Amino acid sequence: MIRHAMRTLCAATLVAAPLVLTATPAQALTSCTVNGRPVSGTIVNGTAGSDFISCGALGVGDSVAGLGGSDYIVINGIVAGTVDGGAGGDYISAGAGTTANGRILGGADNDFISVGPNAGTVDGGPGLDFCRVASGNRPVNC
Repeated sequence: MIRHAMRTLCAATLVAAPLVLTATPAQALTSCTVNGRPVSGTIVNGTAGSDFISCGALGVGDSVAGLGGSDYIVINGIVAGTVDGGAGGDYISAGAGTTANGRILGGADNDFISVGPNAGTVDGGPGLDFCRVASGNRPVNC
């Protein structure tokens, strides 16, 4: 009887475990480094000075802001949220591209933006900006 109960318990665990592992959080968390320090959350900000920001994919509702200074922002996954370089001559790279909700904004001053397939918005903002998009929607203000 104990063996039968143990087998039943083990079988139930094997069936229930995948259900637990596939659950998705209500709000995605962006995993980034800002000037070499790990940062996670749905909103990631740089500083008023120049920053180096590196992140994985950005989900809908996630945002990365360089704020002031000449920032170097690299997104290593697809952008479904917002990247905003802010004021200063920024370098923004998103090689995996954007979804329809994704927005990459250079902000004020002269920016360089490089994006893979663009289904969203790439906007250099005010200033003399250079934007390169691999395919999809054309950038604006570049």
